[in-house]
Amino acid sequence: LIQVIEQDEEVGAVGSKLIYPQGSLQEAGGIIWQDASGWNYGRNDNPHDPKYNYLRETDYCSGASLMVKKSAFEALNGFERDFAPAYYEDTDLCFAIRHQLGLKVMYQPKSVITHYEGISSGTSTTSGVKRYQVINSTKFNQKWQKYLNTSAYLPNQGSQNVAKAARKYQGNKTVLVIDSYMPCYDKESGSRRLFQLLKIFKELGYDVIFAPENGIKDEPYVSELQNLQIEVLYTQEGYGVIPEAQIKTRLPLIDIAWICRPELNEKYLPIMREQPQIKVIYDTIDLHYLRLKRAWELSPNKDGQKAAEWLDMQAKELKIAHKADLTITVTPVEQSILNQQGISNIAVVPNLHLPYSGENKQFHERNNILFIGSYTHPPNIDAVLWLCETIMPLVWEKIPEVTVTLLGSNPTEEVMALASDKVQVPGYISDVSSYFLNHRVFVSPLRYGAGMKGKIGQSLEYCLPVISTDIGIEGMNLTPGKNILIANKTERFAEQIIRLYQDEILWEKLAANAKDALLPFTPKAVKNNLLKQLNLLKVI
Repeated sequence: LIQVIEQDEEVGAVGSKLIYPQGSLQEAGGIIWQDASGWNYGRNDNPHDPKYNYLRETDYCSGASLMVKKSAFEALNGFERDFAPAYYEDTDLCFAIRHQLGLKVMYQPKSVITHYEGISSGTSTTSGVKRYQVINSTKFNQKWQKYLNTSAYLPNQGSQNVAKAARKYQGNKTVLVIDSYMPCYDKESGSRRLFQLLKIFKELGYDVIFAPENGIKDEPYVSELQNLQIEVLYTQEGYGVIPEAQIKTRLPLIDIAWICRPELNEKYLPIMREQPQIKVIYDTIDLHYLRLKRAWELSPNKDGQKAAEWLDMQAKELKIAHKADLTITVTPVEQSILNQQGISNIAVVPNLHLPYSGENKQFHERNNILFIGSYTHPPNIDAVLWLCETIMPLVWEKIPEVTVTLLGSNPTEEVMALASDKVQVPGYISDVSSYFLNHRVFVSPLRYGAGMKGKIGQSLEYCLPVISTDIGIEGMNLTPGKNILIANKTERFAEQIIRLYQDEILWEKLAANAKDALLPFTPKAVKNNLLKQLNLLKVI
């Protein structure tokens, strides 16, 4: 509760999730209807249901566990005396915080209270203190009628309006984002991009639901999204309903379905079409068929089965793009390729990067060579094998003391086998900033792939000069010799490493131009472009 108030100065009060002693949900924040009657959101339901487990603005939270900012409480002179001895005083306080002070009232499910309902005052509304629940309801209605009669408060129609009433502060429109798994932003560039896009949707005023297809409640990523007021669907912790079933129950609420990857669009696009109001956005992540085709072109025997794979994937991706309301590519190169294949409804939403703002080290304070990438991605495995087995032996002839660090999650046995006194394979590391700040040269020897390569942008964030291939920098509009060095052959790549490692003037030039190269990829630039595209879909 304290964290919620400390992290947002616009919060005036925050309350807990209330649980009955036997374990069922008592209240996940409260709803007030137009007639001033109240509704304990989630009463008697499963407390593990995702819809009750993310930080959310609400009409009120019970005084059974309500933290109020001291300055707000004092500005209102405490509780309204007219509601003494009890009932509606907490609801009235929350309304005053919102409507008189202009502050938010939040529900934080990570604060959990076991509440023994009715022990203090009984349960009968016709006798004892409990009778004031009826009396004070009338007083509350009279006091706040000006606000209750607006469209912000829905009529009490039983359970019919509950879902909308519970989400009314979350945004005017709802976007559902579906990907294969949680956005593990510290493990791969695609997840990093998606994590930033989810935050942008919130900044644009959307109610955001994120559904990982695998249903795994992967921490800390789930909690981080929930604390950003994003509902995350999952199947763990006593809630066994799969994301697909959860998505179907939420279809009437959804305005946009942002679905990543072709296989997920194949599955979910037909489901979304059950609701005519839903606009479907197909996020390619990268053109899968293009990546497969390039891998096939590199293979010496041009395997017929692999040719069939990329051709089948091409047909699948083009079919999905034709059906979607909007197709997203990560680079203009892939946008152009789809344009040439008859797809016109395309927008480019690249990776997002922000320059490192801390203190940076100079040329002579750095040593050695760095690579980063998730090794579940085959192009990264191919790249480090080429680097360590073919390129670096040529470099070591000239600079024998230099070492290579292969950062990244899930290193395979093939990658681990590269480890030696000259090659370090540390595996997953949560904070990689020290590596970018201490190494002298970053390399990205990608021989095939598609989409925008997050490793290039991440290195530019730290002003660490980069050597890459044409495939590696595709779609980033980088200029060789100004903010990047390019090499596509083994000997040339080794020459560029040796040159950059020893040439301080060239190193400083590339480092100095790195930040300008990132301007098109800042959250602000991407946000403005995304807003434009959503306006065209008429879903803002």
